[in-house]
Amino acid sequence: MKIAVVYSGEPRTFETVSKQHRDEFLQGLDYDSYHSTWIKTTPEECTVIENSANFKKIAKVDYNCVARTDLWHFEATLLSNRKNHPIFMLGRIQHMTAAAFDLVVKSKIDYDIVVRLRYDFKYKGKLIDYLPLVQKSNDVVITTKMGGKSSPVNVWDGFAFGTFTAMCWYFHFNKWIPFSLFNKDVASWKYQPEFVYGTYLRHVGLNVIDSEVVPQHVYPEGHYVDWHREKRTVQYYRDLANFHPEMYTQKNGKLTIENDSQWITDEHIINVLQANEGLVCREE
Repeated sequence: MKIAVVYSGEPRTFETVSKQHRDEFLQGLDYDSYHSTWIKTTPEECTVIENSANFKKIAKVDYNCVARTDLWHFEATLLSNRKNHPIFMLGRIQHMTAAAFDLVVKSKIDYDIVVRLRYDFKYKGKLIDYLPLVQKSNDVVITTKMGGKSSPVNVWDGFAFGTFTAMCWYFHFNKWIPFSLFNKDVASWKYQPEFVYGTYLRHVGLNVIDSEVVPQHVYPEGHYVDWHREKRTVQYYRDLANFHPEMYTQKNGKLTIENDSQWITDEHIINVLQANEGLVCREE
C-alpha cells in the first residue's frame, strides 16, 4: 500500500513533532510526504521540512492570496453580515493546505491512501492500526477529539485520511468556502471552521468516520496554551486590520467584530497592534 502524507501550516515545532510521526505514528508504512507553508516561513524552518522523512516536495503560498479574488469577496461579505467573530481567513488557510495536495496530484503517483497531518501536533497510536476503517472509496476518517463539541457535524482539520478519490474532495474544500454562505445549515450557525468543514464533507457525499485518534498540540519550547491563545487572537485582528481595515473599528473600546476570547481583552488587542505595528483601531 502506497501512502501520501500531506502536511501544511507553520512548522514551528515540526522538528520535534516529525520524529514522533516517523518513529511512532507512521511507523511501518510506505509513504511519501508533501508539504505547504507560507512564503514567510524561515529558511531554517523550510530546511527542517525538506530534511523530514520521505520528503517529496513543498509549496510556498502567499497569505495575501491575490489570485483568489473569490476569497476576498467572500471575506468582505461574511464580515459585513456576521459580527460574531467569524473565521474569515478560513479560505486562505485552506487554499494553502490544498497546495500540498496539488503536489500529490501532479506527482502522477498512484497512492492508495492520502493522509492529512499538521506540523504542530503529535498523534497517539499508530496509523497502520486505523487504516482498516477505510472500506469504501467515499470513506474519510477524521477525529472528533479536537475542534469543539458544539455540533456532531464538526470536523477538525488536523487529521484525516481516505482513498485518493475521497481526499480529492476533502482538499477541494477551499473552493467551496465562498459558496458556503448560501448553505442553509451554515447560514443558521456561527461561522465556525469545524462546522463548515463537516457540512461540506457531507454535502459532497463523503462518509465521515470518527477514528478517535488523540492529537496532542505541541507548542514551541517555553510556550504554553496561554501563549497560543494570545497569539491566535491577536493574529485574527491583525489580519482584519491588514486585509479589511474598514472592519477594524471600535466603539468606546469594544471591537465591532466581536472578540470571543475569554482570556484576551479588547483593550489588549487594540493596544498591542497599535504599539507594535502602528495598526490603529478607529472609533466608529
